[in-house]
Amino acid sequence: MTRLPILAFLLASLASQAARAQAPEPIRVAWVKAVVAAPLMIARDKGYFRQAGLDVELELANGSANLMPMLATGRLHVLEGGVQGNIFGAIAQGLPIIVAGDRASEPTGHYLLIRPDLKGVVHGLADLKGRVLAVGAGASIFNYETDRLLNLAGLSLRDVELKTISAMQLGAGFRNGAIDAGLAFTPFTYLLPAQGLAVKLLEVDAYLKRATGGVTMINTDWAKRRPDDVKGFFLALARGIRDFCQAYHHGSNRAEVEAIMIRSAVVDDPELLKQFWGSRKASGEADAENILDVYEWMVRQGHVPGGLPRDRIVDNSFAQAAHAALGPFVIENRQDQTPGCD
Repeated sequence: MTRLPILAFLLASLASQAARAQAPEPIRVAWVKAVVAAPLMIARDKGYFRQAGLDVELELANGSANLMPMLATGRLHVLEGGVQGNIFGAIAQGLPIIVAGDRASEPTGHYLLIRPDLKGVVHGLADLKGRVLAVGAGASIFNYETDRLLNLAGLSLRDVELKTISAMQLGAGFRNGAIDAGLAFTPFTYLLPAQGLAVKLLEVDAYLKRATGGVTMINTDWAKRRPDDVKGFFLALARGIRDFCQAYHHGSNRAEVEAIMIRSAVVDDPELLKQFWGSRKASGEADAENILDVYEWMVRQGHVPGGLPRDRIVDNSFAQAAHAALGPFVIENRQDQTPGCD
């Protein structure tokens, strides 16, 4: 009589262990606040991750730079953020990190701003020679863009005075005259002119093509250990990207996607959604050529070591597989002429 309860207990225990073994391993994803982060929220809210059998945990980050160690050690599996020198530095150290997809691409909506009192004095890039320009930390995508812009006028970063100032400090820098010009991204491209603190000199997208504003990075050890999870993640993300791109082009789901962004705190001010939306590639693929150009620029500047092969920096295979599985992306609202996100 006593054997039956024991047997029942053992069977229940084995069933519990099997259920635990089959339970999805949590996928930890960190993201930096921006409109282009919306596909992650869409995939979560519309159940795309769940339908792929995944347990995805999304964590808001203040910036991607300080999270590289967590991605390298596997405490994070996916990190969406800007293109910074620490990505290349980590890869050069042999850490298990690679760029696996696009996060933000042209049009980036970046503006080169100048102080209001310089309007009519600074007419173009050549007039910036000798002036004080705000830049980010050395190995920054904004410094890369600033240098490339100056190159168009036969100048470089060596021909201007550089002052390291964060995006949050740009307004103060313009107000107190500490800087003459600086590259800005949304929402500062709208807020600073609206506050009378700066005026637009030029739109970066009109001068620089194939710009990459952000990428999706993954831990390669995780990808080797859980390839099906990675495939499922990128397929769910691709569905979120396509929904985002339809809304970007003012498709029928625009209101739904805006509601998800507001509910998920992707944007703090809903009014900003009436302005510029950042773009993502509908294919989900990172622009390997542009990223390699950024890398080579950082090598020349002495920010990162050289010698990295292209396939050690970017692997688009998961994004390509997801795109192929979903078939060609077709914009629903073909009347919309907004550039990007196609």
